[in-house]
Amino acid sequence: MKYRIEENKTKIHLSDDEWPGVIRVAGYVAGDVELVMGFRPEVAILLSTKKNPESGPETEALSPGGKSPESGPEAEALSLDGEIPEAGDGFDLWPGCVYAGTLGRSALIDGLVGSGRLDVSKVKGKREVYSFGLINAGEGEGTALVIAGSDKRGTIYGLFHLSELMGVSPWTWFADVAPAHRDEVTITEAEDVVSREPSVKYRGFFINDEWPSFGNWTFEHFGGFTAGMYEHVFELLLRLKANYLWPAMWSSNFSCDGPGLKNAELADEMGIVMSSSHHEPCLRHSEEWDLVKGDDTPYGSAWNFDRNREGLINYWREGLERNGRFENVITVGMRGERDSEILGREATLRENIDYLKDVITAQNDLIRETIGPDLDGIPRMLAIYKEVERYYYGDADNEGLRTWDGLNGITCMLCEDNFGNMRGLPERSEIGRRGGFGMYYHFDYHGDPVSYEWVCSTHLAKVWEQMTLCYESGVREIWIVNVGDLKPQELPISYFMDLAYDYDKWGLSNGDSALQYLHKWVVDQFGPDDAGMIITLLNEYTRINSMRKPESLRSDTYHPFCFGESAFMSGLADTLVNRARETEKRFEGTPLHDAYRELVGFPVEASMNVLKMQLAAGRNE
Repeated sequence: MKYRIEENKTKIHLSDDEWPGVIRVAGYVAGDVELVMGFRPEVAILLSTKKNPESGPETEALSPGGKSPESGPEAEALSLDGEIPEAGDGFDLWPGCVYAGTLGRSALIDGLVGSGRLDVSKVKGKREVYSFGLINAGEGEGTALVIAGSDKRGTIYGLFHLSELMGVSPWTWFADVAPAHRDEVTITEAEDVVSREPSVKYRGFFINDEWPSFGNWTFEHFGGFTAGMYEHVFELLLRLKANYLWPAMWSSNFSCDGPGLKNAELADEMGIVMSSSHHEPCLRHSEEWDLVKGDDTPYGSAWNFDRNREGLINYWREGLERNGRFENVITVGMRGERDSEILGREATLRENIDYLKDVITAQNDLIRETIGPDLDGIPRMLAIYKEVERYYYGDADNEGLRTWDGLNGITCMLCEDNFGNMRGLPERSEIGRRGGFGMYYHFDYHGDPVSYEWVCSTHLAKVWEQMTLCYESGVREIWIVNVGDLKPQELPISYFMDLAYDYDKWGLSNGDSALQYLHKWVVDQFGPDDAGMIITLLNEYTRINSMRKPESLRSDTYHPFCFGESAFMSGLADTLVNRARETEKRFEGTPLHDAYRELVGFPVEASMNVLKMQLAAGRNE
């Protein structure tokens, strides 16, 4: 069997009881078809009960891509004799169309399963899994494409799998990776798949250190850290088969800036699991505390649980009541304001450990009170970051939090050294603990002893080495990576998410994972013609930047004379710049020129320019 996407024939069908986020993503996929083929298929909403189209879901939820009706044609509400037929009614699919839905949610998909037309035995009961396959659309009438998800994100990943097959990159919006035009898109039975369950449960990134670049950009284009901006971030995460986010937090409040709760509501609609960062407990952000605290408020003024217990309990209770109905991983524990130590350097290790126990016990009680009594069913996370690591491990005289029963069911979020090197990892006896383990990793860092926040300085081989060590040690509940402004980190973000999604393919068993992935990623963005040179450029500039971060380069990093270091590095820099410029000429006047400049040309030339300045300074000295 073959399936073709054809103008005036292809529609994307969903039933009106489908998750609104799935309907929104169907609109994104319709937009992808338009990018590739020049026409936009309708997103057709089938009525699952006997009612008029006007009584169906809100128009806004059905609009392609979730945009306002003015931005494109509204999704069409269609009725199959008033309802989607029940199992055994002999419902014939329309040839050339796409049918998508979520098991147990979509009357359309459940009807196909009940009638024996669709086998979902390998999907049912799984986490974030989809089937993607062809079905005969009536005798001699052609073929339909059916996508069935085990849950909301499974269906969304299945829809975006169609975009992948059309050659649409996840970075089309953020990095201008224009897909190649195609007059015909054909899918065969060879592309029938049942996806895997993701290797890591929660996979995502942390937008951080976001000023001035990300902050100025979002205020200029979206008026702030609003839902209009976050919609693009959520879409990117889903295209990368990720599901988890720590939002920007330097000067923003995710749950207030939407405006209001629109950010959180949109995240929940689209299937993005939210957390606050490593020092923002109970679904409230540090900037929000500054807005509401005060001696004349129910919250008090002191960010200290010993001195302001009642005020902080009021503050955290409100955050849990407000956001607890959404899908979250709740941060617990407490650090000082602005990412600092809570009790100060004068406090003893025992005092800090007891303080955190008191805080976490109170927070668990609040979570039971506001969300539900079964704490094990409510995802929670404690970040073992910076000074909290001392409180977690304790010492010879002070038993740390590591063995405390109060952490049972809470994911222990371990952290590397901020420069991509693992510190503490679970012992074999700890694998399988309730709540499991997570890892907070860095592609960007702001703090002592030195920050790195500019272009990409992460080599994929390092990510493979360290994150496979992490996974093999049993850290499989949460992987989160600090990506700074997001924009300069496209390559390592993609690798990190695919490694977390399909560890069997890209993990320890694949010793060539980094180079194989780099080849795949370059071909996905730029096609095969210039792939060899682009692979060399990306691999070499990130390797050089990872040897010494650009921000850490000094005039004496490479010796101006001994062993010919300066001359060798200068020659290497010249070679990379010349090759980058020659390669860019091949993209001039093409739809991919901007993407090449953003992803390859600028970071190569800029990095090598900084290197050459320091080398010249060393020779001058």
